[in-house]
Amino acid sequence: MTEELGGSLLGGFVASAADAMIVTDAKGHVVVWNTAAEALFGYSAAEVVGRPMDFVVPIAMRGEHTAGMARLASGGAPRLIGKPVRVPALRADGSTVEIELRLTTWRDKELFFGAVIREVESSRGTDDILHNLAHFDQLTMLPNRRRFLSRLGDFMASGAEAGILMVNFDRFAEVNDRLGAEEADDLLRRAAAILKRFTLEEGGPDGFLGRLGPNEFALCLPDARDVLSVNESANKLKARLQDMRGSDGRPITASIGAAAGAAHGESAGRIIANADFAMRRAKLLGGDRCQIFQPQQREIVRVRQELEFALKSAWDRGEFEVHYQPQIRLSDGAPVGAEALLRWRHPTRGLVLPGLFMHALQDSELATLVGDFVIEDACRRAAEWGRAAGRPIRVGVNLFERQFMRADQPERVERALADAGLSPDCLELEIIETIMTSSDEASIRRVRRLRDIGVGIAFDDYGTGYASLGLLKRYPLTTLKIDRAFVRDITEDKGDRTIVELVLTLGRRFGFRVVAEGVETREQADMLRALDCEEAQGFLFGRPGPATAFAAFLNDGAAPDFAAPEGALVA
Repeated sequence: MTEELGGSLLGGFVASAADAMIVTDAKGHVVVWNTAAEALFGYSAAEVVGRPMDFVVPIAMRGEHTAGMARLASGGAPRLIGKPVRVPALRADGSTVEIELRLTTWRDKELFFGAVIREVESSRGTDDILHNLAHFDQLTMLPNRRRFLSRLGDFMASGAEAGILMVNFDRFAEVNDRLGAEEADDLLRRAAAILKRFTLEEGGPDGFLGRLGPNEFALCLPDARDVLSVNESANKLKARLQDMRGSDGRPITASIGAAAGAAHGESAGRIIANADFAMRRAKLLGGDRCQIFQPQQREIVRVRQELEFALKSAWDRGEFEVHYQPQIRLSDGAPVGAEALLRWRHPTRGLVLPGLFMHALQDSELATLVGDFVIEDACRRAAEWGRAAGRPIRVGVNLFERQFMRADQPERVERALADAGLSPDCLELEIIETIMTSSDEASIRRVRRLRDIGVGIAFDDYGTGYASLGLLKRYPLTTLKIDRAFVRDITEDKGDRTIVELVLTLGRRFGFRVVAEGVETREQADMLRALDCEEAQGFLFGRPGPATAFAAFLNDGAAPDFAAPEGALVA
């Protein structure tokens, strides 16, 4: 073909044309590369003739390019033929140039593709360049939301059906904070490469994907038209992503929502919205899972969104407050400290029980703000109580996972202590097992930094999960808290009593303070005292109450009278 063109009038025209002209065969191999193409891309004809054309295609776009060539070669309908298209391209020196190209195709015994290419000149203005950039995500070079939805709309308008997968990486803001923006961007590029390969394999030549948000991608899979096939594709994709990890070794997980064909949406907007609902449901269930759209999910998501909005409004109106539950020394009943517990005082519904809102709060962006508020209030109150009592009063505060993962958490705690004038050994931060077991070396260093400051570290609800003894050695702990589940039947259940004895023995061997939670009867307290448990908290000694109630408890040494159950159920 090259020789035939070279010896013809057409060959002379191509060779001398001002615009770059390229011809490829049906497999995408270059057969014509004129002088203007040499000047534009920096490759001589001798270097490129016979090579696949994708060496000028940015790496992030090669999957889409390969799929498009395969679709045309198999007889698929052309989508870009004759239309001016602006895309980035690679030069021989590795730099990127923005080009405008027009494509054509013809048959002369075999299929050929031709492209007339020119560089987009800067004189065309910033608006033209931005128009091109508006169609591609610049980090991954995938189609962006606008381009993806447009393509999906055209696809569905033709009467075609497909499965849609929405992929959202879990807690990616925390990944960004933990590893830094540069590595987070690299992880997204790696994810995009995995998704492109998967789309080619599962979606065939008509499959496509896009980046719809900061850590959100969408895949259109024409071969997954029904619920069973799209569910199978979703689980395959989850397996493909399971090896993604950051440099700290921690897994990067994803929530995947799936919607299938006309069953879940007759328009592009509807099927995308339903796949998005399913993805959000996967996140509500803890993330790192696949979820197929079901109509009732709309109501679940609506309720969650309303709760998150109500929590934001509660924060803005100052409706959160901190209550304190006494911790006492079992030998003589003397108060030694208190646990700080967050409460929401709704203007019309009264005191809302934490079980009705804490799950939404801990996963929201408010978690760090509210968490800091609790620490600051606890430090201020403990300092006031200590001065009034003439002795140190310890206060325990539960950390949200978002707080625990912040790189500057030790410095924030240090500032709260300084502002309140509280000695660090009067503050104890409580961390639950799930946070500890999923933590990395950076997290452990932060805990050690807190211990260096003098702050106590408590392992909350010890014994309820799968924590190994190695955690007790690995973390610089000061306290173990026995979960109420083992205290409740300690006087009747030999197994529960044995577990409590083992935790107390571990505490003594490691030099930890041990606090039993959920003590409600005198018999439980007597049993714990007989087992040499030094401290306890529970309704027997005092329900959680406002700071003023705990101050009164310190003054008279008697538990405050909370005759009515704390909080009201909210429908």
